[in-house]
This record gives sequence, structure tokens and C-alpha cells, in this order.
Amino acid sequence: MVLFGKREVVFKVRGDKARWKAARAAVETAGIQIMEASSYEGEIPLCSCGAKIDRRNYGPNGWIDRRIYYIAVRPENAEQAKALLADI
Repeated sequence: MVLFGKREVVFKVRGDKARWKAARAAVETAGIQIMEASSYEGEIPLCSCGAKIDRRNYGPNGWIDRRIYYIAVRPENAEQAKALLADI
């Protein structure tokens, strides 16, 4: 991860961590430098107590992944990364 410089998001997916990991590995093996590869909450939890425990996740269907995963690269590498990630 590079701290400074412009970055462009080339991959964004909601709730599919396995696909995000595969995309990140593909970009790394292609030799493209990743500026940022992280995730953030897609929805605010229903609980207002600050615990960030979402009671919707504890039903019969189990935990629901509501996170948004993304990968950002340098602008000069964006087109190459987008072409690489088109089929992932």
C-alpha cells in the first residue's frame, strides 16, 4: 500500500470478500502497484448504542456481509488494471 499520490478505484464489490481477494491477487501477480485495497461498512447498523452489532445478522440465515470491498491503483495503471479485472 502506497501512502501518497493520486489513486483511482478500479474494483468495487459489495459483500463478496472471496472475489475481492482474487482480484487483489490478480493485480499483484500482474505487477501493478496497489495504492489501496480495503473495505468499509456498506450500511449503518440498526443498533444505536455504538457497539456496531447488527441484530439482522443473527437469524436463521447467519451473518450477512454488508461491507464494500475496493481496490485502488495509480491513474496511469488504471486502464491496465480494469482490463485485467474485467472478467473477475
